[in-house]
Amino acid sequence: MILHEHGRVESVDGTGARIRLLPARPEACARCRACRPVGQGASLLQVEAGDLRPGDHVTVEVPLPGPWRAIGLVLALPLAAMVGGAVLGAESLSLQTWLDLGADAAAALTALVLSASALAATTVCERRFRRRHRPRILAVRRSEGPDGGFA
Repeated sequence: MILHEHGRVESVDGTGARIRLLPARPEACARCRACRPVGQGASLLQVEAGDLRPGDHVTVEVPLPGPWRAIGLVLALPLAAMVGGAVLGAESLSLQTWLDLGADAAAALTALVLSASALAATTVCERRFRRRHRPRILAVRRSEGPDGGFA
C-alpha cells in the first residue's frame, strides 16, 4: 500500500528536509510511523532534501507494508517456530540428553528459543523494509516568496 500526502517544507538542514503534512487519511497515517505527530492533526516527516527550499509545497509517497505481511511476521512466524520447537524438544532424545532435561522441559526451552529467534528475525525484516522503502518526493511546487506563499 502506498500513501500520497501533501505537505509544506518547514526547514532544510544539511541533507534533510522537514515536511509538515496534514494527512488526508489520518487512520492510515497513524499506522505508518514514518512521521512524528506534532498536534492539530499534523505530522513532521524527515526526507532527503535534494533541491527543496522552505515553503515549497510537495507531494510525498509513503510506502506501507501490507497487513498480511505484518500478520505473517508478527503472528504466524513466531507461532510456527514455537510449535516446531516444542515438537522438536519433546521428540528429540539426543536434544534432551544434550540439554540434560526431560521431554517437557526440553520442549519448553526449545520452543522459547525458536520463538525468540523468530521475533528477532521479524525485527530485522522490519528494519530492512524501512531502509528500502523510504518516503520520497513525487512533486514540488515552488513557493512564491520568502514567506512560502502564505499570508
